[in-house]
Amino acid sequence: MNKRVNKQGREASSSMTVMFFLPQLGGGGAEMNAVRLAPGLLAQGVKPVYVVARGPGSYADQLPPEAEVVVLETGAVNSSTFRLMRSVGPLARLIDERRPEVLVPVMPSPCLAALAAVRRTRHHPRVMLSIQNTLAPPRSRGLQLVHRTEQWMLRRWFPEADGVVALSKGVAADLIKAVPALRGRVSIVPNVGLPLANQVQVADEPPPPKTPGTLRLLACGRLVEQKGYPYLLAAFAKLSCQLDVELHILGTGPLLEPLTQQAAALGIADRVRFLGFKKNPFIHMREADIFVLSSLWEGFGNVIVEAMSMGAAVISTACPHGPDEIITDGVNGRLVPPADVEALADALLSLGLDAALRTALAEAGRRQAQTFSSELIAREYVNVFYAGRNVLNAIELEI
Repeated sequence: MNKRVNKQGREASSSMTVMFFLPQLGGGGAEMNAVRLAPGLLAQGVKPVYVVARGPGSYADQLPPEAEVVVLETGAVNSSTFRLMRSVGPLARLIDERRPEVLVPVMPSPCLAALAAVRRTRHHPRVMLSIQNTLAPPRSRGLQLVHRTEQWMLRRWFPEADGVVALSKGVAADLIKAVPALRGRVSIVPNVGLPLANQVQVADEPPPPKTPGTLRLLACGRLVEQKGYPYLLAAFAKLSCQLDVELHILGTGPLLEPLTQQAAALGIADRVRFLGFKKNPFIHMREADIFVLSSLWEGFGNVIVEAMSMGAAVISTACPHGPDEIITDGVNGRLVPPADVEALADALLSLGLDAALRTALAEAGRRQAQTFSSELIAREYVNVFYAGRNVLNAIELEI
């Protein structure tokens, strides 16, 4: 039997029920976007129901009371892949029981599980896949067997969906390259990058106190290849020879030891602090003079909007995909090529030396962040749900 968690037992009256399906409500930007959509969807008269294979998850308590979470019974299995496989039957039964107008599975593996479930149902909701990252990100090694199998399956199964929501033009283009049959059915809706008020107020350990006269740089994200931290450390080493600066990095991951060793080898260990995962990164963003994203690839870059909203000047790589759809170089932030130590160091130095420019970029960035609010992004999602396409952002991509 599925476990239902209805926040405080309250239920909103609405003209449409949209069922989101995710592995859990916690862990990453895709899950955070789903949670941040809830207030905007409710304001549009749409009731969101969050169905998870495990959970409910660390983000569930950030949902408004009117939102509902359903935890599928998938057994005592630790593997996320096996939980998704075992969720197909329970999800199909739940769809027939609840009869949602729209089903939105988030990320490729849940999309495949959801399409398998819909094959079993009597009730057939409109299925809108949510793709939150490029399907074939750059890797230092070839695709593993599981990824190759997933790519083969999505080419066969994704065309069964009514449509797809991609969070950036680059992700949409990659998707159409991978699944040409989806051309004309992909809508582009960015993430809700603007934090909700209750997220900014989450209790957490405050950042270390600032030293007067020291410029604070902040980076945030898992310590993995994708985030390009070795290039950031190398650029920071060049910068630290010319300015009084410190670098704080939020996040955990398998590269902690190699990055710590790199910082020591570069002679910057006393200026770099690895602070681990933080429930509330926003208090750290408020204290930062410059926020840096050094990624080699992204799907969108939620942290860019989050840092903008907290008043930090932002420098990001113009990696595929997303940052250059948020930042206009020199207007509300700075863009540099990915994996380019010299360009990143030069951008950091120019911004570090010019307080007036930092202020101007930060103010423009704060205004830009408001365009990624729950209310505005939910409105675009509702256009997709009702019309099957996003009348604002649907484009014909030239591949």
